[in-house]
Amino acid sequence: MIMISIEAEKILFEIMEHKSEGGYWKRRFDDADDREDAILRGSFKELKDNNLIDTKWASNIPYYINVLKDGYLYQQHKEEQEKAERELTMSNFEKKLFKLLNRAKSLDAPNRMKIDEAGKEQNLQADIWMDDVQIFYSTYLNNHALSSRFNLLLTQRNFDGLVAALTSISNDIDFIENMNGVEKVEVPKYQAKTLPEYDVFISHANKDKADLIEELYQSLSKLGISIFYDKESLEWGDNWKERILNGTKKAEFAIIVISENFFDREWTERELSEFLNRQNRNGQKLILPIIHNITNEQLKSKYPNVADIQVIDSSDYNCDQIALLFARQLIKRLKTE
Repeated sequence: MIMISIEAEKILFEIMEHKSEGGYWKRRFDDADDREDAILRGSFKELKDNNLIDTKWASNIPYYINVLKDGYLYQQHKEEQEKAERELTMSNFEKKLFKLLNRAKSLDAPNRMKIDEAGKEQNLQADIWMDDVQIFYSTYLNNHALSSRFNLLLTQRNFDGLVAALTSISNDIDFIENMNGVEKVEVPKYQAKTLPEYDVFISHANKDKADLIEELYQSLSKLGISIFYDKESLEWGDNWKERILNGTKKAEFAIIVISENFFDREWTERELSEFLNRQNRNGQKLILPIIHNITNEQLKSKYPNVADIQVIDSSDYNCDQIALLFARQLIKRLKTE
């Protein structure tokens, strides 16, 4: 798999989205400031150097842009990767719901209406599908607002109606979150939002404590930030596994220091998985990655599901600077709540 920068990837998908719009890229370059212009030109060069696009330029503007085979394959791979990552965070309820909807697509109406052998087989598969919907309904949907409608559609053996009802449920975010065990708490307007127990959880490998984590913890502490840091947060007699998992649920942000020491460690990767699941469910920024003595390419190769999250490199900032960067993120969050 070709590895390209996040900026180049965004430009590739932008090219695909606007490929039929004449004059689009002239307007983009004309409107760009110096910084954006440099990013655009660098991204086009990166895409061309990796044989993802072919371009021709005139007056310093691309007038011909053609997405090559590897460009489309890159997009396809990215979509498959994102689908696989979504499936990793799906509950059994979601997996079964989307499996039913995907199966329904193969049972199209024209073939179900035929009386030949192919049509008979389609009808048989449609009957099996509706029986499976009945089991799904009995297991998960008795308390849904569409419950009575499902009963009627199942009685009528109404295939298209059941597909429509399942599609509506797939868009019912509140119900899906409830089925996934995400508790939705209604906060009265006069009641202040409950603050998280920790401003930040520091996820790291123990071997990195001496040369980075201890100093980072001290820099954050000087700013009055509430921190879950295992060395300071775990007390004598604690069930450390429960305390750490509890900390992953009660922190506003997670600073995740990823190094070679972080790779393939059971608990660092467990923490990363917990935070990715939370971020995917809530759709709110949570993970603040720092790469430490590794490259972006190593990060993308090892944890592709983190590749789209903006990272900082520990070699570019001292710990006091990182603490200030975090404080800005925390202040922005507080201002929006």
